[in-house]
Amino acid sequence: MHVDELPLPEQVKIMLKNLGYHKLYPPQEEAVKKGVLEGKSMLITTPTASGKTLIALMCAAKAVLENKKVVYLTPLKALANEKYEEFKSLSLLSKNDGINPSIAISTGDYDVRSDYLKEKDVLVLTNEKFDSMIRQDPSWVERIGLVIFDEIHLLNEDDRGPVIEMLVSHFLSSPNRPQIIALSATVSNYRDIASWINAEIVNMSWRPVKLIEGVYQNGQIIFYDGKRFETIRSDYGPAIDVAYTMLKDGGQVLIFSDNRRNAVSLAEKATVVSSKFLTESETEKLKEVYEKIMFSEEFTEVSKKLANCVLKGSAFHHAGLPHSHRTTIEDAFREGVIKILCATPTLAAGVNLPARTVIINSLSRYHSEWGQSEEISILEYKQLCGRAGRPKYDDIGYAITILRSGDTETFFERYVKGSPEPIYSKLINTEILRNHLLAVIVSFPGLSEKEIYSFFSRTLFGYQRRPQFVISKIRSALSYLKLNGLIEEEGGRYISTEFGKNISFLYISTSTGIHYKTILEEYRHLRNKSLVDEEDLILVSAVTSEDFQPKFYLRNSDYTELGHIVENKLGPLFSIFTSISSKGFEEVGRSFLSLKEWINEGTENEIYDKFSIEPGDLYRQVESAQWLVHAFTKLSNMFGVKNLQTTSSLLEERLRYGVKNELLELTRLEGIGRVRARILYSHGFKTINDLKKAREQDIAKIPKLGPTLAKKIKEQLSILP
Repeated sequence: MHVDELPLPEQVKIMLKNLGYHKLYPPQEEAVKKGVLEGKSMLITTPTASGKTLIALMCAAKAVLENKKVVYLTPLKALANEKYEEFKSLSLLSKNDGINPSIAISTGDYDVRSDYLKEKDVLVLTNEKFDSMIRQDPSWVERIGLVIFDEIHLLNEDDRGPVIEMLVSHFLSSPNRPQIIALSATVSNYRDIASWINAEIVNMSWRPVKLIEGVYQNGQIIFYDGKRFETIRSDYGPAIDVAYTMLKDGGQVLIFSDNRRNAVSLAEKATVVSSKFLTESETEKLKEVYEKIMFSEEFTEVSKKLANCVLKGSAFHHAGLPHSHRTTIEDAFREGVIKILCATPTLAAGVNLPARTVIINSLSRYHSEWGQSEEISILEYKQLCGRAGRPKYDDIGYAITILRSGDTETFFERYVKGSPEPIYSKLINTEILRNHLLAVIVSFPGLSEKEIYSFFSRTLFGYQRRPQFVISKIRSALSYLKLNGLIEEEGGRYISTEFGKNISFLYISTSTGIHYKTILEEYRHLRNKSLVDEEDLILVSAVTSEDFQPKFYLRNSDYTELGHIVENKLGPLFSIFTSISSKGFEEVGRSFLSLKEWINEGTENEIYDKFSIEPGDLYRQVESAQWLVHAFTKLSNMFGVKNLQTTSSLLEERLRYGVKNELLELTRLEGIGRVRARILYSHGFKTINDLKKAREQDIAKIPKLGPTLAKKIKEQLSILP
């Protein structure tokens, strides 16, 4: 089917052709035939790069020209940014009133009202952001004419799944039910999911680049179609040997490693191979990439390893790298100058980064919480294979698994011929159900038990489980919420308390809210408050909460430093934290110490050297702690513990900027981060007032500032009181 044949306004067809779309792929044509452009809800399960985004784009274009609001929901901020760039083309259209559609993206600040977004035509949001918006203003659901759920298979994940499920259920419960388009590469029980959301199905295995799957064993690559050939055998390991063999035919190689350390090790070994396939111009380009990494403000010893790999055409990619390094590597790989990229599996769930050949270095994953390894799921295997083959560049994509034990037939039977594991609701988890039940009661005060069940009957949980089981789980959760002061029952109807409402709006779990309440009440009744360091108390409260991530266990070398804090700064309140779990502080002790270092202006490199916490993990810790300290600030105010509220508010800012108290005033200026603030302070500019008195040319002479920033500072100061 040609774009000109589509039942779309002419301006939409022109937009699509300008974007390079002329003829539909088979899945796109099937969706059109089944009524996706006529407003029918649809579950589209087709391989990566088979054109799912174009289906969403066509429907969004039609919807905005019919004055309907569109929401595109993604699980990750990186994906939201990617989709926002793609959907910005909708702003070139013209609505009936002659105005261009407005597009907006929002991914954070869960407790901040987002009323400004109501004026936008198309919203690209993370699932959590939209969930937080609904908690504060349920009428959002009624405004939406089209909602697109990307990566719907994530319903199967413990952390992200319940949020997606509740969002779908809100739309299914709406009297103005919108068109729902759910997208995924892998859903085995697609009929169940489609029936739940009352949608048509497009389920096809077609992909624009043919996928050939195989294994490496004993010096041979054996493909599922029976073909086999020998590889070189070197001291660098099978993954590097396979990469060399495949690179001889051109393209790039993406090696998925089971952990970060192995990803780095493989990338270093891969330089021997990747350097052989570089052109002179690619080598010059890689020197620029090298310098970008080496002169980054986020430079660590890991950066040096990465930069040295890059010079020779290989790289590694994992969540421990600073964001700037990851995007630099992604861009260089897209440009084709990096020949071998060694990554952890998180890359497969994130940005779109295909390669002609995908090598899966291990089928095992170690789970620290269980203390053992297990084989990856079929779902994960299919997701990794989905990165093989670049549309418009490759005719064939190869996915080769390094098989260290077992026979090829068993592998092919399980992973190649097998279907991904079916999707089941995670609302069966008691803690998760409590959190989302509270959110429903906050959003819709005065519901009866029957009305609450009616809502949850529209969840996947309600669809897959027997009514009596769902009712018993809801009753148990209601009892828990009442017992802990989060909700009240009046005449058979449920409303949230102020405490419960705050927990829901702050987007923290019920267990974290109760944890904070316990600490605040104990502190309020403490006779000698001088025995407790307020800042340490708040930071410990945040990192020991259920919601804090990522957690880093104590090492033997950390006990002395932590013991000093416990003994001298938490005093009589230490027992609260030791009762949190059998592990006590052990589970998060290193996280706490690294955050202390951060707010005392320790650099990323110093923190890595001292605690072995990589920059990417540090930033996620900081972001998590900042959000949880913010929640502590709000609850301190609600419970009337004013002195902790003040300290908590300052700690929130110190976490944001990574500075001591004395620099906070300076970091509030745009363009002044932790490094420049310390330089200004050491040059005698300790306050905003000091800068107001200074001449622009004097500020410009200070290292790392210069005339452009000096001018910008003076412009900001001119409008301050």
